[in-house]
Amino acid sequence: MRSRNLYALLVIAIVVMASMVVILRGKSQQTTVLNVSNLNSLESANYVRLNNTTWQDPLTNASQWHVGYSQQNMTSRISANGVLKLNATIASESYPQAVSLYRSVNFSLAQNPVLVVSLEASVGIHYGIRIAGQESSGIPFQAWSESSYLQHRRGLGRTENFTISTILEAYRVNGIFSATGSSITSLLFYIEATPGQTGQFVLNVYGLKVVTPNQYPFNAANQVQDTIDEITLTLNSTNNLGYTDNQFAQGYIDYYVRGTPDLDYTVYFMHALTVVGQGFEYSARSLTYNIATFSASKITSYPPLLTGNNTFLIVLSAIRGSFLSFQLGSFSVRYLSQAPSSTVPTEIDPSIILAYYLVFLFVTPVAVVLLVSRLFSNETNQAS
Repeated sequence: MRSRNLYALLVIAIVVMASMVVILRGKSQQTTVLNVSNLNSLESANYVRLNNTTWQDPLTNASQWHVGYSQQNMTSRISANGVLKLNATIASESYPQAVSLYRSVNFSLAQNPVLVVSLEASVGIHYGIRIAGQESSGIPFQAWSESSYLQHRRGLGRTENFTISTILEAYRVNGIFSATGSSITSLLFYIEATPGQTGQFVLNVYGLKVVTPNQYPFNAANQVQDTIDEITLTLNSTNNLGYTDNQFAQGYIDYYVRGTPDLDYTVYFMHALTVVGQGFEYSARSLTYNIATFSASKITSYPPLLTGNNTFLIVLSAIRGSFLSFQLGSFSVRYLSQAPSSTVPTEIDPSIILAYYLVFLFVTPVAVVLLVSRLFSNETNQAS
């Protein structure tokens, strides 16, 4: 009789513990998925070349550039002999210090100007690029912000290249496109020292020009070969199905790609001017087959070129170097059928969960072994 009670107790304990596992694990929201994929969902394919130079500074006239200081006790000198060089001596102070180098320019935003910069800053110093403009009415505007990737960068002691869409920078700062007739009127470079930093620091500008991007259509199913700075794949709209950007789940694209020896690039999924998803950074020195995934959790940057308004795009954007060939295999963009639930789940004390799992994983198995041992021991004794 006693053995039967122990056996019943054992069964009850196992059932209770198993039930607690089911209860504590919770339950996830079930959703269906919209899948935009295959070449039938591709509206158009274009690649971008920055091959139309509209303005260039030969960097041979230092008098066109002016120096500014955050404090009057700072010293510097500039030279321009095909390379614009700013050499600054910074003494140790308890506050940040900066030296700027700026000049006046005049190029219209109507031309979609893209600023191409090549420079080098001393290791340890910080530097940045600032752009400003003016509307046709004379009202000034800024095309930079403190949170921009162009600000407060750490010098690497090697050449860095930047491709900057002035229209995009102005839009990201002001939230609207600049008025018709607006122009970029000022370019500024600066180096800055943190409190206590001292020494001689150099900023070298090796190249400075403005280009207008040109788009070329191509058949994505066939290989295209050219010197390419960006590839844009326009998808059929999902707006008419009622899906929003926050319902985007994830996507992938597979393709063949080849680039210059220094090519590094990333993949974006865009809705108009909003980055909805981003992939990792890739390289392709030789012809490579690649499967790139992209999701909202990987978003860390913004494509440098203005691509399109009110369209859904997969964008392959060169960070360094250029693409030399591209051929699309397939792609998939997946949306949740409903927005993720905003309901906050009931919080459970972590100590309770820990105690439960200790009991379930250690105490219960030991108890089961002891009970079973005693059960068999009693049965053996009764049999004898």
